[in-house]
Amino acid sequence: MLKKKLRYLLFLTGLGLTPTVQSATYYVSSSTGNDANDGTSESSPWQTIDKVNEVTFDENSSILFKRGEIFRGAISSYKFQTGLTFGAYSTGDNPIIAGSVQITGWKQTEHPALGSNVYEADVSTFIIEDDKGNENKIQHLFVNGDLMTIARYPNVDSPADKNWLKVGAGAGKDAFTDPALVDYTKPDGYWKDAILRIRTYSWFYKVFKVTGYTAGKIRATGLGEQLPEWGYFLDDKLEELDHPGEWYYDALAKKVYFYPRGNVNPDTLLIEGSTYKTGLNIYWHEDNSIVENLTFRHFTSVGVAINNSDNVTVRHCHFEYNTKGVSVYKSANFLVTDNTFNHQLNNSIGLSAPSDFDVQASAVEKNQITNTGMFPLYCTRYEGVCYGIGISVFGKAQTIRQNVVENTGWNGINLKAGGHHLVENNVVRKALSLLNDGGAVQIGSSGNTIRGNFLLESIGNVDESNGCGSLNSTPCMHHPSYGMGIGADSQFKDNVIEGNTVANNPDMGIRLNSFINTVVRNNVVYNNDPQIAVQDKKGPSRDNVVEGNIIYSLNPDQRGLVLTGATNHGMINNKIYCNPYNETVFVRENKQYSLAHWKKAFPSYDKNAKWCGVRLEEYSVSNVVDANLLSESSFQMALKTEKSSTHSTNRFALRENQYYRLKFGVLGNGFGAIRVRVNNAPKGESWEILKSSTFAYDSTHKDYEMFFLSPRALDQALLVFSTIKAGSIGADTLDFDNVTFEAVDAVLNDATQQSKLFTNTTENDKTIDLGGTTYLDLNGDTVTGSLTLEPFTSQILIYSSGDTPPPADKLDAPTLSVEVDVNIVTLSWTSITDAEGYRLYYAPYPYTGPDTIGNIDMGNQPRVSFELPMGSAFYVAIKAYNKQGESDFSNIEYFIISTE
Repeated sequence: MLKKKLRYLLFLTGLGLTPTVQSATYYVSSSTGNDANDGTSESSPWQTIDKVNEVTFDENSSILFKRGEIFRGAISSYKFQTGLTFGAYSTGDNPIIAGSVQITGWKQTEHPALGSNVYEADVSTFIIEDDKGNENKIQHLFVNGDLMTIARYPNVDSPADKNWLKVGAGAGKDAFTDPALVDYTKPDGYWKDAILRIRTYSWFYKVFKVTGYTAGKIRATGLGEQLPEWGYFLDDKLEELDHPGEWYYDALAKKVYFYPRGNVNPDTLLIEGSTYKTGLNIYWHEDNSIVENLTFRHFTSVGVAINNSDNVTVRHCHFEYNTKGVSVYKSANFLVTDNTFNHQLNNSIGLSAPSDFDVQASAVEKNQITNTGMFPLYCTRYEGVCYGIGISVFGKAQTIRQNVVENTGWNGINLKAGGHHLVENNVVRKALSLLNDGGAVQIGSSGNTIRGNFLLESIGNVDESNGCGSLNSTPCMHHPSYGMGIGADSQFKDNVIEGNTVANNPDMGIRLNSFINTVVRNNVVYNNDPQIAVQDKKGPSRDNVVEGNIIYSLNPDQRGLVLTGATNHGMINNKIYCNPYNETVFVRENKQYSLAHWKKAFPSYDKNAKWCGVRLEEYSVSNVVDANLLSESSFQMALKTEKSSTHSTNRFALRENQYYRLKFGVLGNGFGAIRVRVNNAPKGESWEILKSSTFAYDSTHKDYEMFFLSPRALDQALLVFSTIKAGSIGADTLDFDNVTFEAVDAVLNDATQQSKLFTNTTENDKTIDLGGTTYLDLNGDTVTGSLTLEPFTSQILIYSSGDTPPPADKLDAPTLSVEVDVNIVTLSWTSITDAEGYRLYYAPYPYTGPDTIGNIDMGNQPRVSFELPMGSAFYVAIKAYNKQGESDFSNIEYFIISTE
């Protein structure tokens, strides 16, 4: 042990006496190597990373690891020369640089607090103390490649799963109560020194050490005043190791305890414990280095760290299950390109530098980044704040180009510090999968250029962990989804947002929050709610330019442009506005406008903007179930000067889960907007608003429809039509005709197929076959046969006639791999660009017909393990899927679990 500690100390300080070798190529093989070899040929390779760390290389040397092999440890001696290449030789998969140790020698535990299904293993030989007395710990456990669950309450089958406890009443500073913990009947002090993992607010995950526990009251220093109902769980508690897949590290005994699934002997499994911090550390002017064709996994800090070293390239590498994939600090002319990242626990790529440091021609480009921070609250192992960000950008003038970022816990690309970053031609999809309030791109700095990106389908998670936003009402307010395309902190300036496609985000497509001198130009903004918002929440937004954008909405209540406050926000002159289901597309100071009304009310805005003139049916109605429920089919409203003008219908009954359709015509003698509400209105009691929509009116007759699905059976519902005089121009009367409200059998039409967004996310022209469908473009011109898009552009086409609109380009089929270990079957498959998830198909082996084929939706995970009975035999295959359909089958494999 003393020898190991001394070697570790020399490793950290770089004080060891090491031989110097000449510039050459050196080979390392964990299977055939020997550290006594000279390492200069494939026939005489070294064996370990320890040997690499002992040697001082000459400049421009290459250190190559054999493909298909695993090398455990951290490559770093803080003394590498310049111009070194770390890469691979031979054939096969990338060599794996692993930050984990393989744990063997398992035996059933006799620990009195644990059950007979739990095993233990001594890991003392792996635990090394540094010169400050700190020991490396086993931070995460992996079994056959899967991340295991730290012993916790309440239980889950996988750390990717959710099972939240809820904060109860506040208990003062740094404490909260939860009646569920009282019901769990653990003694006072039981949770002391366990780990509290908690969503403290909409966009925060925080991890604390529990400092005390008494009768349902958790205390944790730094927690502050915690609002109720936010989700949390407790872990790192030995006595909670009571569920298959859980584990615990005992730092005093230097043991790992593990509860295997299916009562399998752990020695038949590949069990790895992560303990090394950094995979490869390029530190302090180790310039001109290259890292290529390697896989880095299981590092507790970062896979590859570049620190104060210029002209470093990281390319064709794969990163998985590290806390962070690549970090770069204060380095110029670095290039991180053509790498893949999957399941980094916190950030995939982190860039930082002082704001006055010139990164020069540095770039992060053409990387595939998936599933960042997707294990809830595993983004830091012990104490701290964590998020889950695809690319975290600090410093000044960093370049982020042509990356694909999918499935992030929080923001996809986060722009901070000195700003002036260039973000172009990236595809960011499904950001904010676990946290809320942010964007596919989040602006937290000035002077950035964001152009030619595809910012799609951010989520803004509001699951059961989404607690009280405030206590000003009963029940308390909960934040809705704030999943934005381009989110923004406040009071930044000089940003350029140009030529992006921002689509299918549940909240704002593009948000300017108290921004100054920012340009939003020539973007396609499609199916966000609202599309573009300019806000004055932290001071006035001013001197901005919002021009040339195509703003296209896909449901009646989706607004195109929202301005808060009476500030002159700048110049607004967009190209096209369109909502095929409602002409009301503008909001200013909570008043709603059609385009014609908007131009009349604010003559300086949107002088050249056009309305698309498209009308589509939101629902298809196959049958009218009942007669008109209204007693009058026409009426007139006289508008008041200050107060709301209203008209209420007769009361009527509604059936649970029944669709109803309101149809009406409206004609005014000026511009304005009418709001229609379905209310539950029992006499003598408070009314409940069940549905509310707003429609434009003017001096031309307009016909509208509104659909409503009744949530329950009601006896006294009614409709209320209302308007406000101050929100109109010139109108003092409204005439309604053909008013009906009737039960119908209805099906929601797929608005994304009626108004289809075609995209080209590549750097080459792309021709899309339109099949037998006829479309119209937004100028009303016919488009048939095919559509050609320039690189990193998109176009909206409106279905006109012919075949059912074809799906987008068919997804590529994944490649499937199957591993069988006793009765544990592990399936893994390649990630597919544009896939939203994967479906596993299975059938008995031998095959007995199509009726025996089953399938399981695997979500977006790229691998799965099953424990199956002896004698099981199946065919298996994988398909990728998205909203447009499924890929072809992957390669079809079969397996047989032997009974011997």
